[in-house]
Amino acid sequence: MVENIVISGDTLTGKTMVAIALAAKLREKGKSVGYFKPVGTKSYEYSTSTEDIDEDAAIMKDLLGMNQRLTCISPIVRTMSSYDELLRIGHDELMNQIMDCYSEISKGLDYMIVEGTKASWHLLHVDLSTPQIAKDLTASVICLVNFLDITAIDDILLQIELFKQHGIDNVSIVLNMVPPMLRKTVTEQIGPFLSERGINLVGVIYRNRELFSPTVREIQRALDGEMITGADKLDLLIDRFMVGSMAPENALKWFRRAHDKAVITSGDRSDICLTALETDTNLLILTGGMGPDIRTVARARELGVPVMMTAHDTYTTGQIVDGLIGTVTVDNKEKLAIVEKIVGDSLDLRKILK
Repeated sequence: MVENIVISGDTLTGKTMVAIALAAKLREKGKSVGYFKPVGTKSYEYSTSTEDIDEDAAIMKDLLGMNQRLTCISPIVRTMSSYDELLRIGHDELMNQIMDCYSEISKGLDYMIVEGTKASWHLLHVDLSTPQIAKDLTASVICLVNFLDITAIDDILLQIELFKQHGIDNVSIVLNMVPPMLRKTVTEQIGPFLSERGINLVGVIYRNRELFSPTVREIQRALDGEMITGADKLDLLIDRFMVGSMAPENALKWFRRAHDKAVITSGDRSDICLTALETDTNLLILTGGMGPDIRTVARARELGVPVMMTAHDTYTTGQIVDGLIGTVTVDNKEKLAIVEKIVGDSLDLRKILK
């Protein structure tokens, strides 16, 4: 009988990374593994004129060599076109689609990795939140929590409480993006605190530059960007994104605070561009479809800094690149190997499968 493991967490907590690593560890043990994402979000890169496709489903299908069609691996794909797009279909029909596809994909497998919604409480309005799906599949749950500082302890307890309210007690926790400086705190304080409350801590993923920082190539792909300079530096890592919309004298102080950063600004802000180039900047992202002036190009080439132009406005660009933290693409084999190694080594498979 197939065992279901639901991976839950808030937006940008690394659910797909954990799915990739967990699948790799299970396959190393000779287990057959499938992937299922009941409700996804439309990816405009992968979708066609006739099919709405979720990007994570496309990645996992390729990675696991799954034969099923993408519209079954993720049967419900939200377009976010209106608040009631799923209400109009109704819970019963949506659930029938989910269970029909789940039955098709799970046949003959040892394990099914089921990825939850963007946040565990999403889709409560149609009774399809992650706790409700986990209950219907009689699944164990791994819940990811970004542990950026000590206040995340309350996020853990909130997640546990949400699942308990839906009758699910088998919830394990993985702490993600933990600052290395908190290693001792996690080991000596957080771990025992959770254990005393019967909460199973099954993994700690420490903040790692190679794991969480996107490359210029990944940014270009996400923004459909055009490289003005630096086409030979697509593998540079970007640790932070900063928006430049202030006066140059204020921008200089702001930009000096971050290293290995990308600065996002309108293409007609040559003052901001030149100011950014005087600090430790790995990439200029020029928005609004406006290219740089000749001074910016000349200075960027002199310093060896890539310059990218995108048609998106500054706000949309910022939203897109924020979503790239910790993402993985099929064509980035090196990143996939890093995810399998670092995240895989961070998970305690014995606790997960007990």
